[in-house]
Amino acid sequence: MTLKKFKSGLLRFDDLIFKGKLKAFYIHRIKYRGKAYELTEDLYFPPHTASNKSIRMGPEGELLAVGGDWKPERIILAYKNGIYPVAFKNQPILWWTSERHCVMYPKDVHIPKNMRALIRQNKYKLTVDQAFYEVVSACSETRKDYTWLTHEQVKAFHQLHNLGFAHSVEVWQGEELVGGLFGVSFGTYFHGESMFARVSHTSKLAYIGLSVRLAEMNFTIMDCGIWPTDHMKSLGAVVISRDEFLEILDRSKDAPEVIADWGALFENWDLKQAVQNHLDGLKTKSEGALI
Repeated sequence: MTLKKFKSGLLRFDDLIFKGKLKAFYIHRIKYRGKAYELTEDLYFPPHTASNKSIRMGPEGELLAVGGDWKPERIILAYKNGIYPVAFKNQPILWWTSERHCVMYPKDVHIPKNMRALIRQNKYKLTVDQAFYEVVSACSETRKDYTWLTHEQVKAFHQLHNLGFAHSVEVWQGEELVGGLFGVSFGTYFHGESMFARVSHTSKLAYIGLSVRLAEMNFTIMDCGIWPTDHMKSLGAVVISRDEFLEILDRSKDAPEVIADWGALFENWDLKQAVQNHLDGLKTKSEGALI
């Protein structure tokens, strides 16, 4: 078995990979070598210390387990324990942990000057949970080459949405959906799954709007995943250790729900004024200027 057999980009998982009989190889930044814990039907994940540090995703991700299913109970259990699923079409689910996590503290979100100017123009309208299925579909379309948003996972997020755990933020230009994001939330924790933009900067607009609003609602943390992208770093995302992340997650995940109706989150809410209030609260020369 050689790397040439994986040119299609669709991973072929078999016993050789997970019994350590296959030498390391890379596909789309994921390095495979060694063994992995195989999940059963039981709702269980091994401890983070059981991860295989030889099987990596990007610079930080460590493979914790393989297999399982997309049942809502399993996904919620994973996120409540700082574990992230990734899947490829027709392949088992991979469950990842990391020694470091990229997070956003809503009260510290950075709003670049170009985004302040965009908000000042008042060209777009923000809503929540008004087009969840369309947002998830749009996010899936942006990653056709090796999307983790497989058909099975999309169905799972629809279930989570119907159960009140998954939410979308929409950016509208008139009647047209031009950007947005979706994620999973419980307590005062929000995990951003994916975002899209059909017009420049509209995904950032969705994220900024949500961050500012969640800061007003005293949300503790917005989870950005295993490693920071330039996109997230430009908005103020930081990297913290797994121990620090899990400590914050423990405080946040079972906190009383502070949002009674996500669909009404942006109703009677002025983004421009809220952003100005946020900038004033930061009390810095660079970000205290009038928007």
